[in-house]
Amino acid sequence: MSSKGPLKIENARQIALCTCMQSNHWPLCDATHHTLGGDGPKLIELDPRKTYYFCTCHKTKKSPYCDGSHENIEKDAPIK
Repeated sequence: MSSKGPLKIENARQIALCTCMQSNHWPLCDATHHTLGGDGPKLIELDPRKTYYFCTCHKTKKSPYCDGSHENIEKDAPIK
């Protein structure tokens, strides 16, 4: 399982999600794509009264939102 888990966002009206996978703060865009040729961020409008959880493990089926799939990462890992 990811040690970080999902990214919790509260009290936000808009965020910029990384689409190029170059961000050092993934899933948030840090503008790294400007130097590496990415397509730019995806702007997401949010309700500031709600709390959102964004996937950081790349396993969700409800991208960009966390669906709890990170819970199975360690279970699916091969035994060494």
